[in-house]
Amino acid sequence: MPMPRKLLLCCALLTLTAAFLPGTSLAGSKQLIDSKDYKDKDFKKCAIEDYADMVEGDDVEWLWANPAQKLADYKLKVGKVDNKSEIRSKSMVESVKTTFKDTFTDLETKGAAGTLTADLCIYDAQNMSMGKAWIPFVGGHQMQAGIGIEMVLRDQHDKVVAKFRHFAREGAQIEAAIQEVVGDLMKYVAKH
Repeated sequence: MPMPRKLLLCCALLTLTAAFLPGTSLAGSKQLIDSKDYKDKDFKKCAIEDYADMVEGDDVEWLWANPAQKLADYKLKVGKVDNKSEIRSKSMVESVKTTFKDTFTDLETKGAAGTLTADLCIYDAQNMSMGKAWIPFVGGHQMQAGIGIEMVLRDQHDKVVAKFRHFAREGAQIEAAIQEVVGDLMKYVAKH
C-alpha cells in the first residue's frame, strides 16, 4: 500500500528541520573528543590538560573560552613555550615565542581586565614537502609548511580562561605558518 502524501510530506519536513536545528548534527560531532583528529593514534597532547569542553571554531580549529570573560579586554603576555613536535629546533621555538610576543605587543587592548599569560606548545611542525604537490585538488596547499600550536590563556590566579588548538599551513618556511596560526588566534581573541 503506498504511503499517504501527507505522511510522506511530514517525514520530509521533519528530516529537513532536523538538519537545520542548532544542536543536531547529521554530519558529525563538533566536539574535539568526538572528532577523528582526537581519536587518531597520532594525536599528540600538549599544553591543554582537558580537551572535553573544546569545540570546533570558525577561524580556529578547536577552542574553549570562558563565556564570562571578554578576552579582548586583557593584555596578553607569553609564558612558557614547549615543543613536542618531531622537529627539534631551538630556532623554531624562538620564532614562535618572538612572533607571539610581537603580536601581543601590537594588539590594541586596554588591559582594563588585567593580563593573561599564554602558555604555548608546538604539537606538530612540518617543513614544506614538494612530494605532496601531486595530490589532486589539494596538493598546492598540502605541500606548504605547517605548524600546530596549543595556546592556554591563564589569569593572574593561574585559572584557565581560554584554550586553543590550531594547525595552519602557509608558504615555504615554517615561519610563514607560525604567522598564519598567530593571526587566526589573535583574530578570535580580538572578537571575543
